[in-house]
Amino acid sequence: MTQDKVQKPVCLTSNDKMKKLICHIKKVAQTGCTALLISGENGTGKEVMARLFHYYSPRKNKPMITVNCGAIPSELVESELFGHEKGAFTGAYERKKGCFELADGGTLFLDEIGEMPKPLQVKLLRAVELASFRRVGGSEEIQVDISLVTATNKILSDEVASGDFREDLFYRLNVIELHVPPLRQRKEDIPLLVNYYQDYFLHLYGKEALKLSDEGIEILVDHDWSGNVRELKNVIERSVVLLSDRAEIDLDQTQLKVSLKGGNYMSKKRNAGDRIIEILIGSSLEKVEQQVINQTLNFVDNNKTEAAKILGCSRKTLHNKLDKYRTKE
Repeated sequence: MTQDKVQKPVCLTSNDKMKKLICHIKKVAQTGCTALLISGENGTGKEVMARLFHYYSPRKNKPMITVNCGAIPSELVESELFGHEKGAFTGAYERKKGCFELADGGTLFLDEIGEMPKPLQVKLLRAVELASFRRVGGSEEIQVDISLVTATNKILSDEVASGDFREDLFYRLNVIELHVPPLRQRKEDIPLLVNYYQDYFLHLYGKEALKLSDEGIEILVDHDWSGNVRELKNVIERSVVLLSDRAEIDLDQTQLKVSLKGGNYMSKKRNAGDRIIEILIGSSLEKVEQQVINQTLNFVDNNKTEAAKILGCSRKTLHNKLDKYRTKE
């Protein structure tokens, strides 16, 4: 759990979708909206969008408390959210305020809300609906006034359908949903982000002002970035750390080739032929389906979330079909 200082988050983009998203964030925040759901793949910048929401909201000068629901042991989530009284459980040596209480008057950001344990979802729903809660081991009803921003890399409607997420909580959180597009859909942002992170890490590690070669930039733009901005940031950091004292960072000096073209990060240049599937006349429908799924997965470098979107089905449905094919092999 962290409490963030009031400063405008850095969000570099020249992409029209991202510009429109930022405008929506600003508009929603300035209305005083108290419930926002931000969706998107891992590493796309959902937390940056949450920080922008807080920055543009009337609560700007109040606390913004951030909690990663997926990083907290399930047995500690309730205490982290609502706090606890002294002696409430073994190890509770003193009263502790939870993030709801700490965020009073400001913004509470619950990241990876799809990882919230189901037994806690009903307690979260109650706290959101009533704007009040009780600490673990306590009887006092504590009133709070917060804006709640949640984020997820999952398709929550699919989680509801599978029974892993409460439907009533989903509708309560999903008053307004904004989606952050993956980096592969806004590749014009890559040079901007490269320059930003390159300067940042050069300063951080005390390196001289250098630049990435044109070949390096081309490789970065061609890559599909399954890890999105976070992956790009890590690659640039490795490049700066490993560079020599030459005036230009080229592929031989860095791990760009290893990071982007080796192992699990095979970079492919797409063309129209990649989107064509040849099917033999007389193939069974099951074989056709299996071939379409396999070649779609190959096209998106085995990114099942992206494949499911292309195929028009849920990620869970895709997994079930893959399991069925494995069973028959």
